[in-house]
Amino acid sequence: MAAILGCLVLACASCADAGGDTAVIKQVDLVGDWANAAGAKVHLSADHSLTASGINHAVPDYKCSTSMTGGRWRFWVQNGSSHSFKASDSATEGNSFRVSANTGEPTSRCDLEAAVQRDDRGFNICLTLDDDQTCAAEELIRKDPAQPR
Repeated sequence: MAAILGCLVLACASCADAGGDTAVIKQVDLVGDWANAAGAKVHLSADHSLTASGINHAVPDYKCSTSMTGGRWRFWVQNGSSHSFKASDSATEGNSFRVSANTGEPTSRCDLEAAVQRDDRGFNICLTLDDDQTCAAEELIRKDPAQPR
């Protein structure tokens, strides 16, 4: 019985979303260089600008240019009701944010959603086309360990 229970626990753990639990991150901890081993690289600046390359290595079904310059990021904040959110330039922390690819359209199909999570290795970010998607472990981007924290 213990062996069966152990296999069940292991099977359920492998089905869980990669990246750990949703986490709130402060802007000061978010700013910097993020990457994954597959080649995705994102630089988030304190002025809410961003540059990125290899986005297809973090979002496999991304159909837009895999490099971004002049993009913007903004934390999602509650807007009145508990089910209404807006992207804010003034928020200084959050557990998710929007990445705008700066295509000139107000709601571009190239924009990404970013969910902040934390596991035993620290913060990580799951970039997706919409907030119903999840990431595989190799798609998560993590802060460059060479940077001071």
